[in-house]
Amino acid sequence: MGFDFDMTAEDIKVFLDEADEQLQVMEAGVLRLEKEGESPEHLQEIFRAAHTLKGSSATLGHRKMAEVTHAMENVLDKLRKGKLAVSTAVVDTLFACLDVLMSFKEEIATGEEGDVTTEGIISRLGAIDQAATGATAPVSAAAAQGGSPVAPGGMPPLSPAEEGHLRAGQGRGLTPVWLLAAVDKNASMPAVRTFQLLLAVGDAGEAVRSWPTLQEVEEDKLGEEIKALFLTGQRLDAVRTALAGVPEIQIIELTALASETGARPAPAAQAAAAVMAYQAPEVLTPAAAPAQEKSAAAVKGGKNARTVRVDVDVMDNLMSLVGELVIDRTRLLQVLTRLETEREGDDMAQVMSGALAHIGRMTSDLQDEIQRARMLPVDNLFRKFPRMVRDVAQKAVKEIEFVILGEETELDRSVIEEIGDPLMHLLRNSVDHGVEPAGDRLRAGKPAKGTVTLEAFHEENYIIISVRDDGRGMDPQRIRTSAVRKGLITEDAARRMPDHEVINLVWAPGFSTAEQVSDISGRGVGLDVVQKNIEKLNGSVEIRTEVGKGTEFRVKLPLTLAIIRSLQVQVLDTTYCMPLSSVVETDRIPVSAIQTVRQREVIVKRGEVIPILRLIEAFELERPEGYVEPDEYFVVIVSVMGKQIGIVVDTLIGEGDVVIKPLGTFIGDVPGISGATIMGDGDVAIILDISSLINTVKAELNRTGSELNSGRR
Repeated sequence: MGFDFDMTAEDIKVFLDEADEQLQVMEAGVLRLEKEGESPEHLQEIFRAAHTLKGSSATLGHRKMAEVTHAMENVLDKLRKGKLAVSTAVVDTLFACLDVLMSFKEEIATGEEGDVTTEGIISRLGAIDQAATGATAPVSAAAAQGGSPVAPGGMPPLSPAEEGHLRAGQGRGLTPVWLLAAVDKNASMPAVRTFQLLLAVGDAGEAVRSWPTLQEVEEDKLGEEIKALFLTGQRLDAVRTALAGVPEIQIIELTALASETGARPAPAAQAAAAVMAYQAPEVLTPAAAPAQEKSAAAVKGGKNARTVRVDVDVMDNLMSLVGELVIDRTRLLQVLTRLETEREGDDMAQVMSGALAHIGRMTSDLQDEIQRARMLPVDNLFRKFPRMVRDVAQKAVKEIEFVILGEETELDRSVIEEIGDPLMHLLRNSVDHGVEPAGDRLRAGKPAKGTVTLEAFHEENYIIISVRDDGRGMDPQRIRTSAVRKGLITEDAARRMPDHEVINLVWAPGFSTAEQVSDISGRGVGLDVVQKNIEKLNGSVEIRTEVGKGTEFRVKLPLTLAIIRSLQVQVLDTTYCMPLSSVVETDRIPVSAIQTVRQREVIVKRGEVIPILRLIEAFELERPEGYVEPDEYFVVIVSVMGKQIGIVVDTLIGEGDVVIKPLGTFIGDVPGISGATIMGDGDVAIILDISSLINTVKAELNRTGSELNSGRR
C-alpha cells in the first residue's frame, strides 16, 4: 500500500536528506557511547537528532517513524538523567531502532509501505525504559527568589508554575532571556525549523515557555512568529550564535530581561555566578542581523553557510558538457596546427592561436571547477563502516579497534558510489581472516584487541585507500596448499610459483582459506568481486603482507571517472587509448629481441621476463594486403596489481585527456575494451581495458604451466 503524504516531492526530498543526516548522527553517537561510555555531549547529540526526526516525521505524516523515535527518546532521556547505564543490551536495542528507522526512510523514498512493524522494537525499548531505576530527583530551587522579570511587549502572561520556575532560576543565578523569531517564508519545512530552534533553546538553557509549544509544533499548529522565554547561564552572545545557527530562521529579537525594582537579590554565591554569566540587556535588531549571520557562519565553518544543494543529474550533465568542450578544444587545436602549417606567418592564424589558447585555459579551469564541485569527502562513505565492523566483530567474537584516518580526503562522487562494496569486502576480510582470536593474539605477544585501520590519502593524481590490520598476515605456504586443494593450480605450478604471485591467488574466484563456511566468509566469493569492481574503475589494488605482523590492501583509484589521462597509440588505422595509470614505460625493440617460451612471445628487460601481447591478434584484426613486418616494434609495458605485460603497437601518438563514453547496451561488454572516446578529428578511439588484457595473458600462462615471472613494477 502506498503512502499519501500531504507534501510536495521537493519537501519529501528535503526530509530524506535531513533524515539521512540525523540517522548518521545517531549511529555515530551510539558507537561512541559503546566505546567511550556515558557522555552528556554525545547523549544530547543523539537525543536532539532523535527529537528532530520525530518532529519532521510527524509533520510528514509517517506515524510509525514518529512512534519509534518517541520511544527511543524515553530511553535516551533515562540515559541523560543517569537513570540508565550504557550496556550491550541498550546499545544493541538502539542499533535495532536505527535499522527500523532506516527501513521507514526507505518506505518514504519509494512511496511503498514495507512489512516492518513497530511492535517488536517499541516493546524492547519499553522494557528498557521500565527497567531503569535509581533516578536522582532534580535539585530544588534555592529558597531565596528574585522578583519577576520585566516582561517585554508581546510576551503572553505566564502561569503561576511558570512564574515560579522563572523566579527559582533567578535564585540560582540564571538570566531570563526573551526570544522572538520567525521562519523564513521560503523554508520548505517550517515545522522542522521551528523544532530545531526550540531544541537549540533547550540546549542553551532551561525553557520556561514557548509559543508554540513542542506539542503544537508536532501537530503543525504554527503561527507567523516563534516566541520563547528561557533561563540561561551562558553569555548572551554565545546564545545568539547558537540560535542563529539554525537554518532558515530569522532572529528578530533576543533580550536579556532585567528584574523588577525591589526584587530581592540572590544569595552572595548565586549573585557572583549571575555576574559571571550575565551580560547587559541586549536586543538583536534587524539592522544587526547581517553581522550576527556572519558570526554564525564563522562558527559553523564559514563555507557551510554559503552552500546550495544541487541535483546529482545537474552535476552529471555539467560534466558531460565539459567533456564535449574538451573534445572540441582538441579538434580546434588540430585545425590550428593545420592552418599554421599551410599559412605560416598568417595574421589570422596568429589571432586564432591567441584566442584558442585563452579558450583552452578557460576550458581547463571549467573542467577543474566542475570536478571540484563533484568531489566529496570520503567521510560520506567511511562513516558507514564503523557499524558494519562492529557487527562483524561481534559475530566473529573478536575485539576490534577500528581506526579511520584521512576522512577529509576528497574523491569524485561517482567513484565513491562504486567503491563502497569493495571496501566493505576488504574490511570484512580483515576482521574475519586478518585479525586473530584474542587467545591466539595473547599467545603471540599481541594485545587481545586487534586493530583495523581504514585510511585515505592523495598520491600524485590518484587517491589511495588503505585497509590494514595487525593480524596474522598471509602465509604463502597455506595459500599454496589451499589453491592446490581447490584445483586452482597444479602442485608443480604451486611449488615453482614465487611468493608474491602466490599471494595474488587470493583474488581467484572460489579461493578461500577458511576451514568452515560461516555467514561472514568461507564461500570463496568476495575478493574476486573486489578485484573486478576496482578494475572497472581503472584502479588497482596491491597486497602488502607479513606473516605474524598483518596485511594491507592498498587500493589506487583515479580522482574522477569522466575524464582520464591516457597514452594514445595506433594499430593499423585505429587509435587506442591506455589509461596512463597503468603505463610503466614505452620502448622500441628490434624483432630479434622477441623470444618464444612455451608458445608465448616474451621480451627480457632488466632481467625480467615479460610476456607480450599483439593487439592485432588479441582483437583478431586483418592485416591489409602487402603488409610488411617492420624491423622494430613499439612496446608499451603496462602493469596492474603487480602483473606486467608488453603490448605491441604500430605507432605512439602521445598523451592526452580523453572523455570516457560507454559502449552501450547494444554492443555490451567486450573483453579488452572498457569504452570509447571521440578524438579531436572526430574519429572514434577505443579505450583499452588493461586489466582484462593482462588477465587473458596470465590465464594462458597458467594453462601452459609457464615458469615466467610476471615481473614487478
